[in-house]
Amino acid sequence: MFSPSSPPAGLLEKAFQYIDLHQNEFVQTLKEWVAVESDSVQPQPRLRWELFRMMTLAADRLRRLGASVDSVDPGVQQLPNGQTLPIPPIILAELGNDPKKATVCFYGHLDVQPARQEDGWLSDPYTLTEVDGKLYGRGATDNKGPVLAWINAVSTFRSLEEDLPVNIKFVIEGMEEAGSAGLEELVRKEKDRFFSSVDYVVISDNLWLSQRKPALTYGTRGNSYFRVEVRCRDQDFHSGTFGGILNEPMADLVALL
Repeated sequence: MFSPSSPPAGLLEKAFQYIDLHQNEFVQTLKEWVAVESDSVQPQPRLRWELFRMMTLAADRLRRLGASVDSVDPGVQQLPNGQTLPIPPIILAELGNDPKKATVCFYGHLDVQPARQEDGWLSDPYTLTEVDGKLYGRGATDNKGPVLAWINAVSTFRSLEEDLPVNIKFVIEGMEEAGSAGLEELVRKEKDRFFSSVDYVVISDNLWLSQRKPALTYGTRGNSYFRVEVRCRDQDFHSGTFGGILNEPMADLVALL
């Protein structure tokens, strides 16, 4: 895909060797990230603080790679009970701006769904645990592991003192599991700035078909949310004779949906 600037086969071999030699370091970092209870679904101040801590860890790691990092404040989340909670910052990071190279934008998220051992976990969900060569922990796959995989790939090139074949941009959020509050507004705002030079977008939030074969998804359906309200008279029609041939609003609503 990036043939004009694709790395030579020898460089890839060096990169794979480096990754194998530093696998334990990479796993240790994943263990530290999994230990952060970055649950965005339960609206608790303690968990929201964990989300902020998680985003800070990621931003610091990207800065150590030499990336320019902007932690954008998306504002607050309004809850149905009237309570408000701060939304964790959304990370916009850049590595490289060579106009001769393609620019790949990577999206990932660092929040997780709630997890308790009594829900069926065989181990503590926030303690990365190896069983039969596989790593188990909340967020190890969805989506802390894939985010770290990209960061580790970049750090490998940096450690080998090799030039990246593409410019890379990171968009990392902490509210995906709760509807990505604040993200859409940020994307629209940054359309003509941060995203203006993006050639490709990669979302590494998927499964592996085996230990050596990832799944490549070429398109996703996404979600659409709608609210439909049917207004009617101030009382229900009886299910019997009262109301006669007049339409029942519930039936109209079902027909619309």
